[in-house]
Amino acid sequence: MINDLNTHEATKDMEVTKNLGGGSLIGVPIYYRNGDNYGTLCGLDLKPFKYTEDHVDLFNAMANLLGNVLELERANSEIESLSVPIVPISDEVAILPIIGDVSEGRTERIMEIALSESASNNLDYLIFDLSGLVNIHSNSAMNLLKIGQSLKLIGVQMIVTGIRPDLALKAVQSHSDFDQIIVESNLKQALNWIGYKLVKE
Repeated sequence: MINDLNTHEATKDMEVTKNLGGGSLIGVPIYYRNGDNYGTLCGLDLKPFKYTEDHVDLFNAMANLLGNVLELERANSEIESLSVPIVPISDEVAILPIIGDVSEGRTERIMEIALSESASNNLDYLIFDLSGLVNIHSNSAMNLLKIGQSLKLIGVQMIVTGIRPDLALKAVQSHSDFDQIIVESNLKQALNWIGYKLVKE
């Protein structure tokens, strides 16, 4: 809280204070539930103003409300990205495109989908295409690659395509085991490895 921008040590010499001609400011940070800061909710008056505890309580309540709305928006986006289906290529081959952000919770959901769909469709190969990834947490990168071990137990070979340099670095740093998966740079090479060739008729 700054009751008078013209007299406060942090703002009295700022160019914006001179342009405004003074005033007052109150600001409250807005946080996601995991502690990440989204930004700040600010109130500005062009005249000096003495803020009370009621003003502080009001701004804190609004910041908490905005934080909850932003959290719901992020959760909805993640739920939408979870709805990406496994795309069949043939009776024994399918592709699972991973798009957007991958949190630890989403990694668990991806594993559930991969195992259940692979078993119910009697797949021999499941291609994970990571080219649509926006961001992935370090632990999630490790767990995502470990899905190959689980798939191997039900007789499915995991093939990963589209690994970006940053994801490869996270995987190496987490000492992930690549023995259970095949890594190819793109979908065409993955299909070639299986023995498929795309022929235009």
